[in-house]
Order: sequence, then C-alpha cells, then structure tokens
Amino acid sequence: MYNFYPGPSRIYPAVKRFAQEAFESGILERNHRSDDFMTLLKECIDLLRDRLNVPADYKVFFTSSATECWEICAQSFSKEARFFYNGAFGEKWKIYTERINPGTEGEAFGAEEEPAIRSTEGRDVCLVANETSNGTAVSPATIGKIRAAAGDNLVMIDAVSSLGGVNYDISRGDIWISSSQKCLGLPSGMGIMLVSPAALRRASEINDHRYYNSALFMESNFDRFQTPYTPNILAVYLLKHLLEDLDNVSVIAERTARRAAGIYRFLEGLGTCGPLIRNEAVRSSTVVAVSCAEPGRLSRYLAQHGAIIGKGYGAWQSSTFRIANFPAIPDADYEVLFELLRSFVKL
Repeated sequence: MYNFYPGPSRIYPAVKRFAQEAFESGILERNHRSDDFMTLLKECIDLLRDRLNVPADYKVFFTSSATECWEICAQSFSKEARFFYNGAFGEKWKIYTERINPGTEGEAFGAEEEPAIRSTEGRDVCLVANETSNGTAVSPATIGKIRAAAGDNLVMIDAVSSLGGVNYDISRGDIWISSSQKCLGLPSGMGIMLVSPAALRRASEINDHRYYNSALFMESNFDRFQTPYTPNILAVYLLKHLLEDLDNVSVIAERTARRAAGIYRFLEGLGTCGPLIRNEAVRSSTVVAVSCAEPGRLSRYLAQHGAIIGKGYGAWQSSTFRIANFPAIPDADYEVLFELLRSFVKL
C-alpha cells in the first residue's frame, strides 16, 4: 500500500524492528517511576533536543495528543489569546480554547496570504505553522516577525504536520505543539510540547494546579524524567530509537523542500488537477492540497491501485485532495503516484 494520507501516515520501516525490540527488552512492563524508564525518557528527550535544535533552556513534555496540548495551553499558559488562522485546524484550536477561556479572540486571513501581525495588543498569539486542511504554511521568516510583534506576550505554535520536516528556529516560539504520526514517521498516540522559560514563568503566575496535566505538575515530573500519568512507553521507546537513526532536521528539511518543489512542478503540468494554493510563498512543503473536479472518484481510483490520499477538509472538502510529503515516504512512492495521476486524468 502506498500511503500519502496526511497523518497518520507512512511509518518508517525500522519501527517494526524497534517495536519487537521493545517487547523483548521488557521495558514495556516497567513502572514509569523505575530507573529503566527514567533513563529511556532522558535519552529520548536529549535526542529530540539534538535532532530538532531545541534550545537548552526549553522543556520537553510528552502528552497523549496535540489536542491535549491545546487544552494545556488554555489551562496553564494563557488566559487572553488571539488566534490568527486561515483553515480548519487553526479555527478548531480557537474553538477549543474558547470553551475554556471565553475571552479568546480570532482573526482570519486568506489562504493565499501571510498573517499580518503588527501588534498583539497585550494578548498572546496562537497560530498554526502548517495548516493541514489547505496545504498552507507560515514561513520561518514570518514567524520571526510575529515573535518581534508579540513583544513580551507568548507565541504558541501548532506545528503538528511540519515539526520534524521543516527547520524552525524554536527560540521564535514559546510553545511548539506537535505529535508523532506525521513528519516523525511514527504511529499516532503521543503529543509533543516544547516550552520556553517565558512560558513556564507565565504558568507560575497563573499557578493552576487543578488538572493532572497542569504545566507546573508536568514540569515537576519531567524534571525528574518521570510523567504525571502512566505514559505510552512504547511511543517513547520508538521515538528514542528512531531519533538515533535520523539526521538533524536541517538536513531532513532540505530534502523535504526539494521533493515538495518537484511535487508542485508535477501538479502544475497535470492539467485537470493542480495546486490549490497559487502563492508559492505560502505553500506547505509537507502537506500539498490539490484542486480536483472529482476528488471522490480519484480517491476510489487510487485505492483500487493500492494508493491512499487524503480527502479534502473543511471548506475545501468537496473540491480538493491532499498529499503528504513526510520524510518517511520514499521517493519511489511518488513516482508511482505520479503515474497513477497521469493515468487518471486521461480517463
């Protein structure tokens, strides 16, 4: 099966071996307060810092999902936030936050535009760096401008479908949110938070201890390489051993961007299908949204030939399909996809 679904998506082949090794090692039966687990967690976090170039003073937390991370942001880090969004997942994050903090504000911008943030007016900034619903991205340079405009306010970034595939300057965001099943090439089931010292100071000011996943409670546990909950030990094991094999994100991002350029070139010459986003400056390199007159028929055709694509999402549900360009997917799979797409447009 050729899997181009934008998450959960293709898993690195080595993960099968790592899972068997985890079972045979006995780590999956260890208490999460044990020395064995604490050693595993420390090694995993150290490797994640190294591969993603995470600043030394940032904390790394693991959760059950990126959606849980959204709630932690609203409960522990920010009571007054303004969301800048151009797609379904940015809007969904805003809606989740409004349920906890009714004073949350939102500002939509066009899918072909960069967010224009000149002042945050005393509010924290929340945005999606890579909008999975429409294949758009906020460039690292624009994130730097947003960081400057935010001043002392926090900048919280959902990078679920791009962290590990795009080379971000982590210092330009106070909280980065991601999960295991997209650019990291692992099964679903683990969220990731990278948290700045400024964000942790804010958590201390808010001082909310009502939840098992309150940031301060998580910090006190992760500082001891423990967790405040029984964790997904297998996910931690798989991530640690996969990271040992992976290049630094700077190398991976170059490969990802190069292949994305080839995918877009192919689509622009396809005829009846083409890139949804015309502005090259805001196109995602990890999730490609494609305009198509009959995406449902195409999806069925590809499935008959062993290929899975993502259906359209949100406002683009009936007029697009989506292709993942995640690092775990081999180049050869795209040659198969291209040939199938050429065949389809000739039908």
